Amino acid sequence: MKHVPVLFNKAVESLVQNADGNYVDCTFGQGGHSKEILRTLSSKGNLNAFDLDELAEVEAKKIKNPNFSFHKTNFKNIGDYFNDDELDGILIDCGVSSPQIDEPSRGFSFMRDGPLDMRFGKQVKLSCESIINNYAYKDLVRIFKEYGEETESKRIAREIVAKREQDRIISTKQLSNLIENIKKIKTKKNPSTKVFQALRMEVNQELDNLKICLSRAKRLLKKNGRLVVISFHSLEDRIVKNYFKTEERLHEKDIPLLSEQVQKKKFLVSSVITPEESELVSNVRARSAKMRVVTKL
Repeated sequence: MKHVPVLFNKAVESLVQNADGNYVDCTFGQGGHSKEILRTLSSKGNLNAFDLDELAEVEAKKIKNPNFSFHKTNFKNIGDYFNDDELDGILIDCGVSSPQIDEPSRGFSFMRDGPLDMRFGKQVKLSCESIINNYAYKDLVRIFKEYGEETESKRIAREIVAKREQDRIISTKQLSNLIENIKKIKTKKNPSTKVFQALRMEVNQELDNLKICLSRAKRLLKKNGRLVVISFHSLEDRIVKNYFKTEERLHEKDIPLLSEQVQKKKFLVSSVITPEESELVSNVRARSAKMRVVTKL
């Protein structure tokens, strides 16, 4: 399936406020957002893109634009490439690209049988198979509950531990069948959705990497620069909202400041922006998407 970027127009319109500016696409994927950003920029504008995935690197090499650079590394490393107050805009799309989900060998999908991998890139050391077969019961419960908001976390974790004592769990179908046998109530969502999401987030340390990137983005953005974040999980959105809301109030406790300095906001965080109904009809994967725009003041 061809990957269709979520909130495509809104994201680029919110991000690019200066056609001559310096921008970053933290999650290149199949390059949809990057290509549109490049179309929006002038000959003086620059775009740097980041991604761990080998397929992303292949797509990036197809872009023949002197103002475009690709870095095959995790976006948490953004601080190694730029100086403070250098960037006009940073885009983070927390979603998984369609080619990743649709390729059985990547192990992201419960719809197709494949190895329990789920790594965004070969540099990631931890695999889903390792988690399923080695994590303690309490740790499985924690990630299913925290990252997947799975109500049957304990039952699923208990069954995984029992099954792996008999034989190693190595395939997506083994895992999805186990989950489906526990969650037999018919719902719109596949019963494996939340567990697979939680495992993917644990494998790739998605929330920790997002937090690291946010901490660096605040320094790298110029005054009036923008950070645009598209999230697909309430935890991701909460991290973005709370991180910058907290930053508005931060000050050194041991250093006396004038009252106006303490009260002065450093960032403006937008309300949640969601896809239009027309986008939901044409792109079912947009249904859980939320976007926030953070402006450095």
